[in-house]
Amino acid sequence: MGEPLDGWRRQWESPAGRRARRIAYWLVLAALAVVVVRRYLPDYDLADLGPAPPLAYADLDGETVRLDAFAGRVVVVNVWATWCPPCVVETPGFVDLAAEFEDDVQFLGVSADQDTSLVRPFGERYSVTYPLLVGPNLAGPPLAAPVLPTTYVVDRRGRIRMRHEGLLLEPALRPVLRELAREQP
Repeated sequence: MGEPLDGWRRQWESPAGRRARRIAYWLVLAALAVVVVRRYLPDYDLADLGPAPPLAYADLDGETVRLDAFAGRVVVVNVWATWCPPCVVETPGFVDLAAEFEDDVQFLGVSADQDTSLVRPFGERYSVTYPLLVGPNLAGPPLAAPVLPTTYVVDRRGRIRMRHEGLLLEPALRPVLRELAREQP
């Protein structure tokens, strides 16, 4: 009764079995890498998705910040929340990109949190240098963000060129910003 199992065990532990397991391991790892890269570092077609809506939200000091104040610059509008794990993951990359493209790109973080006492410590913890705004009713116009985070990229002419729902990593956003920063207004 133990013979079929013993035969299988001998094959599994043989040099050929170990080689087969190693090959299977690397194939599974390569397939997983392809899935991760395609999901979190996608290629974007920078289509014209229409004009950006007239956004106006309060910053952490209560001052109104309007999207049209950044006319002629590329603007990244990231709708996020302090309690959102993917938002936490992407924030340091956005801070780095904001510094890298400071002459051409303006980042705006629109928080779904209504309480600035939650947003301010988040900004300090992650050394956020771009304006953090508090926006009411983010599920509807002017920013439809049923998924957090949602990121919009607006070109120099005020047209939405990219909309991404979910985690957006720095290596995926960098080529988009590079391309849009080269475009003339």
